[in-house]
Amino acid sequence: MSQDVPTTPWICHVCETSGIGESQTCCSCFKVTCAKHLQHVSSYNPETGLYQLMPICLDCAIRETIQ
Repeated sequence: MSQDVPTTPWICHVCETSGIGESQTCCSCFKVTCAKHLQHVSSYNPETGLYQLMPICLDCAIRETIQ
């Protein structure tokens, strides 16, 4: 038995690059972002008391730096 994995097109909200398949999203704004404009930032999780790597897009990272 083989499973057919559906391919879904996506567009990066930063540079409008398109792709097909699995997309990545920003943990802050929840928008689709290509790998070039996504960075993993260490963020404190108060529920577990641990730091986690969270994928953040370039737009959200700049917004946090400015504030």
